[in-house]
Amino acid sequence: MKGADEFCRIFTNAEQVENLYILPSSHERGATFQLYVLPHDEKVIENGGINPPLNKDSVEVYGIISGQPGWTEEYGWLHSGKWQEDFNNLWRARVKALQEQNKTTKETRRAKEIAEDTRISRLLSKY
Repeated sequence: MKGADEFCRIFTNAEQVENLYILPSSHERGATFQLYVLPHDEKVIENGGINPPLNKDSVEVYGIISGQPGWTEEYGWLHSGKWQEDFNNLWRARVKALQEQNKTTKETRRAKEIAEDTRISRLLSKY
């Protein structure tokens, strides 16, 4: 769904990072994404990994801002604050790490292809 897809490509499982609880999920119509701020030094009390946390003092700061939930919802910031910068920094770091991982995977795959081509050429040239 609009505003959730880009984050769900990077964050694939519910997780707590410091006092942010990241909750990516999906339904039949697409991706969903919610972000909660938890009190400092409080561990998340998960609610099935797809539902809001059970922590009574948590605050949803990113979630549905318009549309009909389950059908046409759009996601965005519900509250502004330092958590926006912290989350955006975390997201950018994860994107960069994923790009590096993809680059390394492509380089490894290409090296294996070259080695296999060389092996085949050697064998066939000695026929």
